[in-house]
Amino acid sequence: MRLKLSILIAKLAGTLSKRLLRKSGETIPGRVLLSLYSRAITILSQNRKIICVSGTNGKTSTTKAIVEIISKLGSVTTSPSGSNLDRGVATALMKKSEYAVLEVDELHLPRIISEAKPTAVLLLNLTRDQLHRMHEVKRVADKWAVAARNAPETIFVGDVDDPFVALTLNSAAQSLRVSFGGRKHLDGAVCPSCGVYLKWSRNNYKCPCGLTNSNPDELFEAGTAAYRNATLANVTGKLLGGKAIAINEQALERSVDRDYNGVKANLRLTKNPASWAEALHSVTGENVILIVNSREVDGIDTSWLWDISFTQLSGKRIIVCGERALDIAYRLHVEGIEAEITSNFDGAISKFAEGSFVHVLAAYTAFHELVSA
Repeated sequence: MRLKLSILIAKLAGTLSKRLLRKSGETIPGRVLLSLYSRAITILSQNRKIICVSGTNGKTSTTKAIVEIISKLGSVTTSPSGSNLDRGVATALMKKSEYAVLEVDELHLPRIISEAKPTAVLLLNLTRDQLHRMHEVKRVADKWAVAARNAPETIFVGDVDDPFVALTLNSAAQSLRVSFGGRKHLDGAVCPSCGVYLKWSRNNYKCPCGLTNSNPDELFEAGTAAYRNATLANVTGKLLGGKAIAINEQALERSVDRDYNGVKANLRLTKNPASWAEALHSVTGENVILIVNSREVDGIDTSWLWDISFTQLSGKRIIVCGERALDIAYRLHVEGIEAEITSNFDGAISKFAEGSFVHVLAAYTAFHELVSA
C-alpha cells in the first residue's frame, strides 16, 4: 500500500514538472519515489527481466538499440531521455512491463545490480571521463568487479578488448566475453587486476595473472566504436531470445547532419579522450569546428585534452568556441596546429561560405543544444 501511494505521489510530481516547469518529468518521479520508498527499485524489479547497459561511451544509443530488439519479445520500459542515475532507473521501473532495458551510470551500476538483480548486464567500455566525479578508471573498474562477483545469477556481457571490462568479466560467475580482434586502450598500460605492466603485442594484451583478450567466447571483425556497440547490442539481445537487427551506426555515433544557411555540417558528440580519438579519425574534410565546455556533465576538469593527439587536424581550417575555447586553442597550438577563436557556434559557422561542408565536434552540452535547437 505504501509503495502504491509513493508511486502515485511520484507520478503527480512528474506531471506537475511537465506542466508547470516544462521539464521532461523523467527524473523528478524517481527522485520523489526513492525518497518516499527507498526499496522501490528492488520491489519494482521483481517478476521481470532486467537488462542494464553501462560504459563510458555509447550507453544511450546502445540502450535504444537493445530496446528495439527486446520490444519484439514483449513489453519494455526504459528511460527515453537517457536518465541513468538511480532516480532515472526508478522512474523507468514505475511503468509495468515484462522487460526493462536500463541505461545506468558507471558509478551507480553496482547499486542497481544489487537492487534490481538484472538478468544481463552489458559493459561497453571504460575510459577517463568526468574526472571530477569518476577519478581514475581503475576506481570504477574495481567497483564493477565487486558488483559482478556478488551477482552470480546475472550474466555479464562485455568487450574483452578493454582490460577494465575484462577485469569485471573475470570476476563474474557468468560472462560472455566478446572480442573485435583487439585494440589499444589509452589507459591500458597497467593490469587492473594485479598492477604489473600489461604485455601488449600489437593490439592485444596479456598479463601473467591471466588477464587477456586472447580467449573470447565470440570473435568479430574489427570496426568503429559504433559498429562494436551495435554488435554488442545484438549479442545481448540474442541472450534474451531476440533476433539480430540492422542498426544505424551513425545514430550510435551520436552524429547528425544539419544545414546552416547553405553550410552543411555534421555534428558529432565528443566528450572524453576515447570519443575524441574516434571522432578525429572520422574527419575527412578540410573545415572543422571544435566546441569544448566544462559543465558538470561535460566534466569540469579538462586536463584530458592533453591525452589526445590532434595531428589528424594538421593543415585544416579550424574554428574553436565554447566555454573552454582557449584551452583547446592552446592545446592545438602546442601541437603546431593553429585555430581561430570565436565566442559562439553562430559566429563559428558563419566563417564558412555557402556550399561548404564542416565537421563539428561538440562537447556533451554543446551537442545537445545544437541538436535540440
